[in-house]
Order: sequence, then structure tokens, then C-alpha cells
Amino acid sequence: MKVLILGMPRTGTQSLADALERLGISPVYHMREVGKNHHQALWIEALDAKFEGQGESFNREKFDQILGSYEAIADYPAAIFPPELMAAYPEASIILSLRHSEDAWLASMESTLWHAHVHQPVPNPSPMAPLSDKYHKHCWGNDLPRNGRAAYRAHNELVGELARANGRKFLEYRPGDGWEPLCEFLGVEGDEVPREPFPRSDDWAGYKRMVEAGREKRRVDATADDATS
Repeated sequence: MKVLILGMPRTGTQSLADALERLGISPVYHMREVGKNHHQALWIEALDAKFEGQGESFNREKFDQILGSYEAIADYPAAIFPPELMAAYPEASIILSLRHSEDAWLASMESTLWHAHVHQPVPNPSPMAPLSDKYHKHCWGNDLPRNGRAAYRAHNELVGELARANGRKFLEYRPGDGWEPLCEFLGVEGDEVPREPFPRSDDWAGYKRMVEAGREKRRVDATADDATS
């Protein structure tokens, strides 16, 4: 394991993951890997151990069942486990991905993960639903609008404190920072620094467009109703 990207979702983790792969740190374990590899039950086991006291906390041996073939991690569910992952992989450098403000992070979460969670069908046939329900429960008490900012702040403070206290190589990175700080942090120099634009990847882009289209339709319908009343 070379790099642990421990920022919360909606902080540019997917773009960072793609950037690491462009720099030769590959493969990277991102949320998209969970379903592809049928890892939901293992992550639920890890969450139950961390938050509910069921079973043993995950150590390197247990994490390697999921992450053993990867050179980096990014995004949930892995980023829910900063202390455990830092202890399991002491050789890995730490990147904390951040948004420019808590409000920007919360708005992005509310239009993607949270919106999908509160609008899911009941029962939800998705194989990802039990895992999603678990982390919404444990990470912000199943109330992101009320508890999200505090959870975001506490998570970021924890990652920074742990990294500094343990003398880990540590970088805070925000969308828009580009290649330079990342390459300097990873020791990539000269002709190895990419000249193309930094990746801008977002698996939720289509979902956000659908949500915004629905909001616009409701605004139009409301305006039409006002005009005829």
C-alpha cells in the first residue's frame, strides 16, 4: 500500500484516484470497486466491529482480504477507517482530500449520496443498500443535514491529528490544486509530471443532472400553478 486518500466522499476522491493511476500508483480501491468485487459483506463486517462492537477490529490481515492487491485507497467505505488503515499500512503516505468549505461539501453530499439515500425504494433491491444504510447511520446519525458539518469537521481533524502525531507523510489536497502539489508530495519530477489537465471524474454527474432536472420541473410546475390560481 502506497497511498491512503482519507478524505470524505465528495471531496474529489475519484479524480485523485484517477490521478494516482496516471502517475503509476495502481490499482486504486475506490467505492466503484466494492460492488465489482462483491465486498459489501466484508465492509459491513468492518463497520459492525468498529461501531457496534461485533467481532474483532480490522487489522492488516483482515484489510488485505479486500485491499491486498491495491496500491492506494480513496473514498468510502475505506475512508471511514483512518486509525485502522494507518495502523495496518504504516508505510503508506496520507492524503486528506478536502472541499474549499463545509457548505460546499454538504451541498454536494445532499445532491448525491444523501439524496439517493432518502429517496431509495423500500425495500431497496440494490446489493449496495445494506452497506449504504450502515454508513449513513454511523457516520452522521442518519441525518446528514443536521449532523453532516460536524461529522466532516471531526473526520478531517482526526485524520490530520493522527498523521502528524505518527510522523506520517501528509498532504491536504483540494479540488483545483492540480498536479504540482500532488507530484511534489509523491516525488514525481521533470518529464514525469503530466502535462494534460488534471482528471475531473465524477460517477455521480448523471445523477446530479437528474436531480437538478427534477427540481427545475417542480419549479416550473409551481410557477404554472401560481399563474393559474
